[in-house]
Parts: sequence; C-alpha cells; structure tokens
Amino acid sequence: MEQGSRLRHDSSSNHTPRFGWRISATLFCLALAILVVTLLATRLHTIDLSSMMLGIAMATFCVVLFFFSRSLLVLREQQRQTASALDTTETSLLESEERFRQMADNIQEIFWMIDADTRKMLYVNPAYEPITGRSRETLNEKPLSYQEIIHPEDRVQVLLKLDEATRTGDFDERFRIVLPSGDSRWVWVRGFPVRDGKSRIRRLVGTALDITTQKRAEEEVARNLSLAESAGAEADAMRKATLALTQDLRMDNVLDTLLQSLLELVPYESAQILLLESDSRLFVAREAPRGDAAKQAVKYPLTLDSADFPVVQRVLVSQIGLVVSDTKQEKEWRALRGSGQLRSWLCVPLVASRQMLGLLSLGHPVPDSFTHEHLRLAKSVAIPAAAAIQNARLYECAKIYGAELEKRTLDLQKAESALQQLKSDRPS
Repeated sequence: MEQGSRLRHDSSSNHTPRFGWRISATLFCLALAILVVTLLATRLHTIDLSSMMLGIAMATFCVVLFFFSRSLLVLREQQRQTASALDTTETSLLESEERFRQMADNIQEIFWMIDADTRKMLYVNPAYEPITGRSRETLNEKPLSYQEIIHPEDRVQVLLKLDEATRTGDFDERFRIVLPSGDSRWVWVRGFPVRDGKSRIRRLVGTALDITTQKRAEEEVARNLSLAESAGAEADAMRKATLALTQDLRMDNVLDTLLQSLLELVPYESAQILLLESDSRLFVAREAPRGDAAKQAVKYPLTLDSADFPVVQRVLVSQIGLVVSDTKQEKEWRALRGSGQLRSWLCVPLVASRQMLGLLSLGHPVPDSFTHEHLRLAKSVAIPAAAAIQNARLYECAKIYGAELEKRTLDLQKAESALQQLKSDRPS
C-alpha cells in the first residue's frame, strides 16, 4: 500500500511539470498574439492610443505571468528533486538503522553510547541486561546509573579514565562490576570518539565484553604458578635446612642453623628455642636477636614453668602447633619473659622419636603476621630440627662418655704403672 502511494506520488509529480509547461507556452503565445495585433492595428490606424496602450499592457501582463509561471515551475522542480533526495536518504537511513539494530540486538557484547559532555548514557543494546543483571529502563530513568554498577574498589580509577577519554578519545579498561545479587563480574570496556565538523568529541561509543571466565582462568593459572614457585622455594629451603642441620652435631651450631633456616620461610621478628629440663620446666637454649641487636651469649639460661603460661602448656600437652593471631584477643595469653611485646605468636613442638624435646616459639609485634601456612612451614622445619637436636644431645653425651672413658683409662694406666713400680721397688 505504501509502495502504491509512492508510485502515485511519483506519477502526479511527473504530470505536474508537463501541465505547467503547457500553461507557460500558452501565456507566451497569447502575449505574442496580443502584441502583434496591437502593433498591426496601430499601423493601420484602426485603434486609438488608449486601446493601443491597453493591448501593450495586456501583452506585458501575459509576459510577466509567463516568467512567474516559469519561476514557479523551476521552484517546484527543485522541491521535487529535494523531496526525492530526502526520500532516498530516509530510505537509506531506515535501512542502515534496521541493519544496525539487527546487529546490536544479536551480538553478545554490550554496545554503548554516551554523551561526552554530560557522561549520560544515550544508548545500550539488549546485551546490557544479561551481563549487568539490570534492565535498560533504569538507564532511561537515570542515565548515569551505569556508574553505580562499577565495583567500589575500581570505580574511582575507571571514572577518571572515562573523564580522560572525553578529551583524548581512547578508553580501554578491564574492571569489575557488581550484580544485584552481590556477585562480581569482570568486563573489558573499550571506547572510541565521535567528532563533529570542528573535530570536537561529541560522543563516545564502544563495547563491553564479559571476561569473567577468562579472568578466572588467568587468576587460576597465576595461582598455580605461584603455588609451584612457592613449593619449589619451600622444597629448596627445606633441603638446605635439613642438610645444614645434619652436617654439624654441635648443639650451638644446630640451634643457630635452625633459627636461620626458619627465617627464610617464616617472617618472625623474635624467636626462642625452649628445651625441656623436666616435664614442665623449660629453659631458653637459644634466642634470635630482635631488630639489629647483636646476639648475646647466655651464661645463665632463662627458665620458665609452662604451668604459668597456659598457651605454652597447651602446646606441650597436645604436641600440636598453635597460632595466636592477636595476643590481646587471647584470654589465656601471658607474655614470655625475654620475648618482647608480641602481638602475633606461633609455637610448634620439637618431637623426635615420640619424645618431646621442647618448643619453637616465634613472635611478631604486628597482629595477624602469622598464618596457618606459616605454621605448616614451621612444623616442616621442626621435624629435622628435633632430630638434629636429639643427635646433638647424643653426640654431646658420647663426647662426655668418651672423655670420661679416656680419663678412666688414663687413671687405670697410671694405677697399673704405679703397681708395677711398687713391685719393682719391693726387695726380693
């Protein structure tokens, strides 16, 4: 029906110029005839002056009508051509808009357009709803509400980049958005400028792609690489610690090596190796220097009774490591003498051949400095350390026994020599 009306419009438009040209030709011929008749009548002296003037006036009027009709025809032709061009342009625009909507409605990315001056959203395609979890009507009511869905930790940075893009025209950011459920998604948003005739940026258009799956995969790969690197570093540190602890049987060297090896795995500020004297009595066998203080030799080891320190007693009885994230939140906490002001504390038992040898106590002045991962690492080091301490004790006992045996052997040799001398001096 629309096509038929357009054909009728084109047909009437074609007939109108032909009809107008006929009228113009008729007026021109009429003006020429009146002028010729008037001139002939004047030449034959058959009319007076007033009649002649009237004829000339009528001829002139016809000529004026002729030129006026010609102008109207030219104007009408121009209007027809303009209308035809407009129809063609409108048709092209409608076709382009239809193609654009078909594309925008079916792509999986968000297609967006904002005003560069006001930052208001001018258009988003239907993909906005499944990705953000919000309807497009909310943008009609509040054109700036798209800023509220940006994750609070990323919002300031993203809006600063968007403000910069309104001047430079380039926007390429990856950030998080918050869904109505509270969950977050990662999106990759890119924008490009639309300039006017004076090269001023009027709009920004671009796309937003949901990259949550890709981002999680990247994070998983990074986490696995970090775990692999951490496991490799841990294995190397454990190998070095075990080797160092078994290379020397002297107790002082074993204790110093233990604290040094542990520092490579656990970031402590102070440390004490507490060895058992009895079932509950402990003494400080070695203490790591705090800060830049030099290590001091202890002539009279500091001793303590675990019964006076409930958290220490708990580790001794259970033989299970313990982490106190914040000592001020621990009701049973009592500061260990000589350990300084601690806010985080970690303790693991030193057990060898099912025998409790003592405790390894680590401290830090900052709360939450130790984690369960640090506890696991400390336990791993404590296993070869306890064996090394036990071996060092056996070595010391063996040295004592050897020295005693050597002393007794010398005493026996001296006694035998004296006896021989006595026999030789006795008269026969």
